[in-house]
Amino acid sequence: MTLDEAIAQALAHVEPITETERVPTLTASGRVLAEEILCPHDVPGFARAAMDGYAVRAADLAQASRDSPVTLRVIGAAAMGQDPRTLPAVGEGEALEISTGAPVPPGADAVVMVEQTARLSDHTVQIFSAVEVGDQVLAADSDFRRGELVFRAGHKLRAVDIGALLAMGISQIQALRRVRVGLISSGDELVEVGEPLRPGQVYQINGHILRQLVEAEGAVGELLGIVPDDPAKLRAAVEQAVRTYDMVLLSGGSSVGRRDWTFRIFQDLGEVLVHGIAIKPGRPTIFALIEGKPVIGLPGNPVSCVLVCEKFVRPVLARRGGVSVLLPSHKLAAAQLMQTVRSTVGREDFIAVRVRYDGGRLYAIPVAGHSNNISTLARADGILRVPPELEEIPQGAQVWVELL
Repeated sequence: MTLDEAIAQALAHVEPITETERVPTLTASGRVLAEEILCPHDVPGFARAAMDGYAVRAADLAQASRDSPVTLRVIGAAAMGQDPRTLPAVGEGEALEISTGAPVPPGADAVVMVEQTARLSDHTVQIFSAVEVGDQVLAADSDFRRGELVFRAGHKLRAVDIGALLAMGISQIQALRRVRVGLISSGDELVEVGEPLRPGQVYQINGHILRQLVEAEGAVGELLGIVPDDPAKLRAAVEQAVRTYDMVLLSGGSSVGRRDWTFRIFQDLGEVLVHGIAIKPGRPTIFALIEGKPVIGLPGNPVSCVLVCEKFVRPVLARRGGVSVLLPSHKLAAAQLMQTVRSTVGREDFIAVRVRYDGGRLYAIPVAGHSNNISTLARADGILRVPPELEEIPQGAQVWVELL
């Protein structure tokens, strides 16, 4: 399958969790809304000045210009945080000094910027510009309008969304429960960091990387330890994980070698819907449903594992968590490719690149390395995608880099 076909096949079979919980808004970043958010009242709730200057009646300044200024009587000043009810009404020929964000007094219908004025005395100001009704005035509902649909259910809250909720005075929201992901690492060669390494062994890193990645998406990742390349032990670990967690990721053993058991175990326990994706790295990826829960077999090579998590696991995790619209996870940067990269038609390649800034331009330099080596990504600043229809991208081409 292509990557898009594999994602579509998986998403067609993944059911979002439905359990919800009440969450304080202050701790809700990354949570998925289980309810619509309607604005309870106008925000800010009063008309306010968009600039420092003077609150005026636009009709008084209809003829004002640099050559023919208009003089108004200053009747006071409005400060930020002041109760609008304490402000004097602006009448004909009058103005009120006002700060940015301060409430506009009754009677005034515009604000003239301070740059278009000259203060003649404590009680008079000269205006050098005409204004229109509403100039530099933010309406009482300029931020949010009472009854407005601000967020739909299924929206994943960002930091700015937390600010919006707080601006509306919403201190708690109803959120979907976080997805709990069980993380299994398989392989006879693996040991945990802190344990002594014997010849032929390597430290287990995939589970720790996957935990960081899934938790960055708002889920809860739990390491379930290292399972040896023993089909009975691996099967038992998968069965236990499926009973306990909403989703299971197993790294290692997803290929078709004699000691690669993942596919056979998934097939015995449930339904395998994807086995093999036309991408590099990450081809031997497996997606299965076991007891209705998504279970994914990722390659054991660290670079492949990370790329598959970013490109395939992430949308599946989002669907499981009830996210309605999945946005790209990486910022894109336009860069000039400094070395030709080659691919195979029909396969989508992801190339680790370093990004350098020189003379006002960005340059992308491919990182030499194997998918076995985490150094390939550790030395990279981003990922270059080679579409499946291309055999190569030539040196000098302008490309988009996904920044890591």
